[in-house]
Amino acid sequence: MDYSTILLASIQSSAQVILVCITGYIAAKLGIINSSLQKGLSGLIIKVLMPCLLFSSIASDIDLETLIKLWPIPTLYVVFSILSGSLGVLGGKVLNLTPAKTKFVMTGIIFNNVTSLSLGLLQGIQNTSAIRISTKGEDDDTKDAVSRGISYILLSTLLGNLSRWSLGTYLLKKESNRDSDEEVDTSSDFERSMSQPLPTYHDDEEQFTTTERTPLIFKRIETEIAPAWKSLFNCVRSIYNSIIEIMNPPLYAAIIALFVGTIPFLKGIFFGDNSPLYGTVTRTMETLGDISVPLNLLTLGAQLKNLPRAKGQEMLPAISWVMMCRFVIMPIIGVTVVIITKDYYLNDPMLWFVLMLLASGPPAVNCMNLSQLTGSFQEEMVALLFYSYAAVAPLIALLIMAMLTIIGKAAPK
Repeated sequence: MDYSTILLASIQSSAQVILVCITGYIAAKLGIINSSLQKGLSGLIIKVLMPCLLFSSIASDIDLETLIKLWPIPTLYVVFSILSGSLGVLGGKVLNLTPAKTKFVMTGIIFNNVTSLSLGLLQGIQNTSAIRISTKGEDDDTKDAVSRGISYILLSTLLGNLSRWSLGTYLLKKESNRDSDEEVDTSSDFERSMSQPLPTYHDDEEQFTTTERTPLIFKRIETEIAPAWKSLFNCVRSIYNSIIEIMNPPLYAAIIALFVGTIPFLKGIFFGDNSPLYGTVTRTMETLGDISVPLNLLTLGAQLKNLPRAKGQEMLPAISWVMMCRFVIMPIIGVTVVIITKDYYLNDPMLWFVLMLLASGPPAVNCMNLSQLTGSFQEEMVALLFYSYAAVAPLIALLIMAMLTIIGKAAPK
């Protein structure tokens, strides 16, 4: 195996992230990106650029057949997410963290980088002897193997985005009594409106309490509903409140993209050379979406300079636990689970490789967007991402070499 090539590929794929972040840091140090501009860029990314990226990338690459055929990816993604969340809870208890800080740790462990880093590694090793390990056999072309790997990674990206912008938003959302050192609400009007729950009904009250934010359908139903149905109606409205609390522009975009991508008629309208909207609407969204990745890294670097670092230093034990789980514990679990279960799905070493990557790697850069959206743990998230990506090159190289070695021994001769 060409270990030097794997090391070089991992360094190159992670160095791009670090260098763009350093550019943002320098821009902030020179006063080009100040706190006000940084806040505006963050809002632009979350409300415009990220939704465009999610819709254009997910809807174009997903379809119902792919979702059914590649069932091991969503299945193991859920398994790994549950195990990662459990490690976060364990870390919170061992480190004696508050519930809010425990959720921060859970976020860092659950949501890892399954897109840019994985794609960079595939591109780096596709022309080397190491890629032969991930092929189905001597007759399997390496380009076909890489193409399958990219498809597997893109499906993983869909799952990651859906869970990140729903569960991740829930985990990091502000609570009024969360921590005494985070009582100041710095969130925007949009963020506050998204997190403001609708009024609920209590059994000991004679009427439902309504405000101008209560949907008209609820205002009408509450005046006509029979007393026997009030408990059920209250339950439905509570579920509605819970869903509204975590909804945000990126999550709306991901859900719409999933809907469009799995319905051939709708997909034909937005994608394809002969589609009526591809040359205008879709291409515009693709262009805007492409801007989001480098701009997100620039703002991440600027935040490293502009945000105070005291809280990040206080959370170093928690950050260390997240990195331990992401680079050591979860990869070991992932490799073990895949090797044990590989006989139950496609006999494709490339699929095994991608499934192992689902449990490996640093926290996703988009976790910073979650902190910006909810207005919480921004300093701590900057510190977590900085330390994780500073260490990613040597650690991920060791992980990839270990995975390919194990796959080479487990694959049928």
